[in-house]
Amino acid sequence: MKVSDSLLRMFLGGGDFVLYILLALSVVTLGVILERLYAFVHLRRCYGQLSKRDLLLFGQKRLTILATLGNNAPFIGLFGTVLGVIKAFHDLHLQQGSGIKVVMGGISEALVATAMGLLVAIPAVIAYNAFSKTLQTWLLLRQNNE
Repeated sequence: MKVSDSLLRMFLGGGDFVLYILLALSVVTLGVILERLYAFVHLRRCYGQLSKRDLLLFGQKRLTILATLGNNAPFIGLFGTVLGVIKAFHDLHLQQGSGIKVVMGGISEALVATAMGLLVAIPAVIAYNAFSKTLQTWLLLRQNNE
């Protein structure tokens, strides 16, 4: 069996496995957002007791995860969409004469992966920007008070 045949068989399975990956990433995103919310509430309470360095280190913790998820989840969703479209066209090829219904059904299912990727990315980007801006503001205030 050729490698291309193996890849084609995997791709013809559609983008379902991508949806499971995106579901797991959405749970990770939610977990990081909730943890950072809790951490920033705690940081606000003990803001005056922390050094500038500790404030920076504690505040930046896990923000890279949000940035990475926000940047890459749409691409993962797009990958699922491409796999779904490949499957839709392959199904059309196998069922010659079935027409547009086969393709449209497959494409509509494939677009779910894109939507799911955006559903993961948008909150991650919003949270990343909010936490980064808050931390930047605190650091500027600390610098002005010194």
